[in-house]
This record gives sequence, structure tokens and C-alpha cells, in this order.
Amino acid sequence: MPARLKTIVRPLLALLVVSSQLPAKEILVRSWAQEGYLRPSLEDGTKLEESYVFFKGEYYPGAYLENSEKGTSFLEVSSLLEEQLESRNYRLAKHPSAADFFLVIHWGELTPEADAFENDIDASFDDDLGYDANVFNMSGVAESAKRKNAQIIGTSSMYDMHVYSMKRQKLEEAVQIDRYFINVIAFATSEMKARGEGDSLPEPKWITQLSVPSSRQLEDATAFDILAKTGAAYFGENVRDLDFMREGEKRGVVKIGELEFIESLPSEDSENSE
Repeated sequence: MPARLKTIVRPLLALLVVSSQLPAKEILVRSWAQEGYLRPSLEDGTKLEESYVFFKGEYYPGAYLENSEKGTSFLEVSSLLEEQLESRNYRLAKHPSAADFFLVIHWGELTPEADAFENDIDASFDDDLGYDANVFNMSGVAESAKRKNAQIIGTSSMYDMHVYSMKRQKLEEAVQIDRYFINVIAFATSEMKARGEGDSLPEPKWITQLSVPSSRQLEDATAFDILAKTGAAYFGENVRDLDFMREGEKRGVVKIGELEFIESLPSEDSENSE
């Protein structure tokens, strides 16, 4: 196993660990935290416990879900996330008033080609998340949809890159293909309670955006499980860049002055050999 795993170190770059359950799938993660936000830790680096409650955000069923089919529910997705958040010492509170954070969960499947035939671009999405509505002030519906999808999966920074940049081209390709995604958006409970009537949402404390290419061979429940496990290394972390990771590779999360190695998830080969 160690011979098959490769560690790549890049300063200030988010490098992910994903499983080998599916051939050559690439997972994209953007992890952002508010400037000045830093989780309290013990001297040995152990994160102190923080509590949260889940809130249901927006669900995107995708264009291919039959009327008789049901996608992965909010309860199922939140259960997957709860297990992984616990590994980061985030604990589910019994009541919202006792929680440190409100975690708003958006999830589903983006189907850009199919959605291009529909003229129902709804800019209220960014209001729900506290994102910049100006990104939707564009002339073309197709371009608006593309930019909306870029916001959802966390690739809006590509519009600041050179038009011929290889990184930008790869990110643009990611926006144009079908993808399963989970977004976890953390708001401080104290700031939410302090809002007056009609006030906009406060700035999130942290956001983790996860997505993986979808296919008919990849069930949504399996995809969301993989995304939740991948996100465990990034909840509450501020990473300066985003990148694509292939399943089955072992990589590290690089921070200033610190390299943290993360274990790979078990592959089918390793499970079958037991």
C-alpha cells in the first residue's frame, strides 16, 4: 500500500485524500474561513470542542431524477456530515440555543447541459448564502448559469485568472460537467441571534464546498458519503487555494510551518483482500 501512495507538498494548497471506490474520479474542495477566525486549541494542537446544529439549505435534485425516484435526503446528508464533523471535535448540540454554530447545508447535483434549456435562473441563491448578487448581473442566461454553478462549487476565483491559464481552463471544465456537491456554511449563533428584523445574514465564519463529477454509475448516496469523508480534513480551515485530487492518492494538508498527513479511505482492493 505505501508504494502506491504518493505525498505531494505544495505550500498553502489544499490537497485532498479520497477513496479508490471509483476509477479516476476527481474531487474539488474549497475551504474558506473568516479572517481572524481560529479554532481554540490545547497546547498539543488538539481542537477544543465546539457545538453546532444543522439547518436545511437548498437542495438541487439535478435534471435526470425521475419523478418516481427520491434523491438523498437532508437527514441522510446531515448524518454523513455529523460523523465526519465529530472527528474534528465538532459536536451536535441538543438545542439551537446551546450551539456555537448554525451549519447551513446545501447539497444536490448540478447538471449544466440539461439546465441550459431552462430559463429559471434564480438569484435568490446568493441571498440565502450571503454571496455577492452582482455576479448574476450579466446579459446571457447561459453565462449566468455558469457563474452560478461556479459559486456553488467554489470556483469563482477562476474569473480572476488569465483567460489562457491551464488552471482556469480546468476549473471551467469542472463547471460545465455534471457534479454532486455539498456546501457546509457555518454562521456564529451569537451573530445570528443579534440580527434585527430584516437584517441580512452575517458573514459566515467558515465555508467548505465539496464536489465530485457525477455519472450514472455513481449513486448519489455514495457520492455524498465520499464528499463528507473528504471534507473532514477541512471543516473550519482556511486554505488559500483549491485543487483537484484523484481518488486513491495520499496527500497532505499544507499549512504554514506544518504538514499534516491524512490517511486514505479504504479501497475496494484492500477490502476484498481481507
